[in-house]
Amino acid sequence: MKNNKMKNNKMKNNKIKINMKNRCNNIYKYIRKYSVCTNNTWEREKAELKFNFANFYVKHKAYLPNNLPPSSNFLSWFVGFTEGKGSFIVNNRGDLALQVLQSTSDIKVLHYIQETLGFGKVISQSIKCSRYVTQSKREIEIIVSVFNGNVVLPTTKNQLDKFINGFNLWASKGKIRLEPVVTKNNFILPSLNNSWLAGFTDGQGCFTCSICDKGFNINFNIVEKGEINLIILQQLCLLFKAGKVSKHSVNNVYEYWINGIKNCSNVFSYFDKYKLLTKKSLSYILWKEIQEDLKNKDHFYKLKRLEVLEKATMINKSNII
Repeated sequence: MKNNKMKNNKMKNNKIKINMKNRCNNIYKYIRKYSVCTNNTWEREKAELKFNFANFYVKHKAYLPNNLPPSSNFLSWFVGFTEGKGSFIVNNRGDLALQVLQSTSDIKVLHYIQETLGFGKVISQSIKCSRYVTQSKREIEIIVSVFNGNVVLPTTKNQLDKFINGFNLWASKGKIRLEPVVTKNNFILPSLNNSWLAGFTDGQGCFTCSICDKGFNINFNIVEKGEINLIILQQLCLLFKAGKVSKHSVNNVYEYWINGIKNCSNVFSYFDKYKLLTKKSLSYILWKEIQEDLKNKDHFYKLKRLEVLEKATMINKSNII
């Protein structure tokens, strides 16, 4: 009986490994399909699927010599946050702007971006919504140097290509003339070795927990629009070795979600190392504390249960205080 159980567990683990390997191969096939890399250069390009901000540091030093340059940790977070909350704008006159939207209740994160980059403006559009925006020609050149070759979502890559084409036309006109930019066609996957996923979670992620008489439901999820981005969400299943990707109730929207105490604990080491910078950091702290409470079965005891319920209620409220 014991031998059969061990044999079944071994077969189950082998099946999981095969499924993970197949997912990984599918992801690289997908990147290869949409990449301009030739077969001869693919292996080299595959090994270079990581952020490279060298060009940004050159531009930053040239235009802002008296400013302390941001760390690569901030820059990868900024790319992730922008992919979740930002947009690259080319208006009808050909002028360009980068815009990042955020709840006015969390406007501090936009000021943090402005202060760390050393340029741009933070504008309160309404009680509910604010934005970070930058639109001068030299500032846009610096922004292009941050994102060119350093984006993860295929939809962002498509937007950025149009933005760079617009920049090259814009840069050749007016009093200030700048050198054209060559578009880089790198494809980068989410990783647990940089802060991109923390930034993207600040933009698109959510920590939740509900407790009822029959039990509880604890989740971490990330939602993203567009079937073309589906493969990026599937990569998260590989990274955290848990979770599923499914269709959202909204059309053409997909969701990565991971639930249960054991599975959700897989994200702890990443988010403990790469900090969330919006008010979702408060949600994460409460969410993590609740998991420890549930593990200790505090929700079964009357007095402790009230404390756990209060924490669960505050997870989402912490984002709007």
